[in-house]
Amino acid sequence: MRIVQVSPFFYPHAGGVESHVRAISGELARQGHEVTVLTSRHRPDLPESEAFEGYRVVRTRMWGSPFNTPISPQTARVLPGLPADVVHLHYPPPLSSYYAVRGLRRVRTPVCLTYHCDLYLGGVVGELLTGLYSAVLLPPTLRRADRIVVHTRSYGTTSRALRNRPLEIIPSTVDTRRFHPRIDGGVVRQRLGLEGRRVLAFTGRLVPHKGVDVILRAMRELPPDVALLVVGHGPRLADLHSLARRLGLSDRVRFCPDVSDDDLPAYLRAADLFVFPSQNRLEGFGLAVTEAMASGLPVVIADMPGVREVIEPGREGLLVEPLIAHDLAERVRELLDDPARRAAMGAAARARAEERYGLETVTRQLLTVYEGLRAAG
Repeated sequence: MRIVQVSPFFYPHAGGVESHVRAISGELARQGHEVTVLTSRHRPDLPESEAFEGYRVVRTRMWGSPFNTPISPQTARVLPGLPADVVHLHYPPPLSSYYAVRGLRRVRTPVCLTYHCDLYLGGVVGELLTGLYSAVLLPPTLRRADRIVVHTRSYGTTSRALRNRPLEIIPSTVDTRRFHPRIDGGVVRQRLGLEGRRVLAFTGRLVPHKGVDVILRAMRELPPDVALLVVGHGPRLADLHSLARRLGLSDRVRFCPDVSDDDLPAYLRAADLFVFPSQNRLEGFGLAVTEAMASGLPVVIADMPGVREVIEPGREGLLVEPLIAHDLAERVRELLDDPARRAAMGAAARARAEERYGLETVTRQLLTVYEGLRAAG
């Protein structure tokens, strides 16, 4: 089958959507499908077209990326010329999907759209732009989609944009061969001076909605032998460094902004527990949570639509009230003080990752959707 994935950004740009598209594209190619990823050329040194991990990546000119949204109208011109039995759009950021459906107005190719999360921009200008886009540009994008995929039912049913629309529920995926409990995190612990400590880990972009500031405030209520490993980079890195100093946590927090994809599994295995207190609807699933689960870690995550559905509370981890540092500290302490329960949850987390979020499992579900679209078309 010839499949075109339209992703606003793609590797080496970092993010959950990018990781998802890269994983499923590689698996589809491994199974013998002809895959093309159409994306923005977010760096001038990147080639316009290249072979990558068994499939083709085509990059269109980007005029800019205000609010982390690539403006690449050339997508509308390039997409109809790519051979495709199915086009799979990934939203948000928003404009790439809109350009794609404009390009497909006179083309009958079936369209699948994965709605990763609602659009959210802070501030008065952000709210104005979000409202304008949602009223003018999003409806025709959704109408052109023959199937709409969401990662969890709770997120889809609570999204205003998706209300009363038929939805396919297919989770995001994790490479359970790459993230595994057998990976040794001891070298990372030794390098970072964490031996003999109980370690919490967070991985992800350092942006406001991830809630890393909540973890830091919770750390003040935890015993001094508890350390925090923050793996990721982003615009809030300097602010979070400053907050850790003000809270007197400099010797207990390790910021690791330059960890490679290859080294990430070892950093997760250096931890005893994974924390993920995201604060708003920009988090539709939480790929980082499934990576931690595949690594055999119990997780403590925010009780938000989408994210909360990744686990069965009390089995693979615990839920906490968003924004409430005290509640996060209490749940973390509960697990840190019970090694046997923590180990049981870690084993259950690995099993759930294998059963529900494994790459072959998720790809099989997507292929069922693609084949249905091709047959109906």
